[in-house]
Amino acid sequence: MIYKYLLEIKYRIFFSLIAWCFMVANCYYFKETLLYVFIRLSSSYGSSDSFYFLTTNVTEVFMTYVHLTYFITNQVGVIFVCYQIFIFISTGLYKFEYIYLKNVLTIVIICWMIFILLLNIWIFPASWFFFSKFQNFLSFQGLAFYFEAKLNEYLIFYKSIYYLCYLIYQIIVLFFIFLDLFKTNLLIIKKLRKILYFAFFLFATCVTPPEVVYQLITSICIIVVYELFIIHIILKLELTNFK
Repeated sequence: MIYKYLLEIKYRIFFSLIAWCFMVANCYYFKETLLYVFIRLSSSYGSSDSFYFLTTNVTEVFMTYVHLTYFITNQVGVIFVCYQIFIFISTGLYKFEYIYLKNVLTIVIICWMIFILLLNIWIFPASWFFFSKFQNFLSFQGLAFYFEAKLNEYLIFYKSIYYLCYLIYQIIVLFFIFLDLFKTNLLIIKKLRKILYFAFFLFATCVTPPEVVYQLITSICIIVVYELFIIHIILKLELTNFK
């Protein structure tokens, strides 16, 4: 019996490696298109049409393609590996455990896609525009500043924003999963609403650029998700009591 489980683990690891290599090959084949999409994220938000990058190393463009390929592949590969783990352990779960874990995994993947859209459409362009305002051409008593972006540093900046927002996303997901585990204590959750609102605003202040608009938008989004989650718990409890 143990041999069958070990054999299945070996096959799943092998399939995961094949899928990873396949994604690497596809991402590298479309490397110019992917890099163009990444560049358009910032140039479409308050930037001029003459947006360009500096390259000071003969291998910089190639290494940027490689890093971009591995970055995208690894992010997609995490979802694939999570699916393989779920399929492997699903045979040993009860039906209600299987349904609960399946719903959690589905919600996490959907929220992850929404997070990617928000990051690429609003968060990263807004962050790039906010920080680039400090790099514009200035002249003050003979002191001049002019920003010329490097290609590899642009990718590093995107990855730093991505991992920061991804950490925030994981914290929010874990927080709501934690609330779902204690959904029977709905009265306590309601009493803690004011404290949680304050925590949401404090959290948004710490992780967003120092502008009131970004902080308010982030806080409101978290609060809306929180209220929707409370409504979901209430409807679920009423449906259970009705049955």
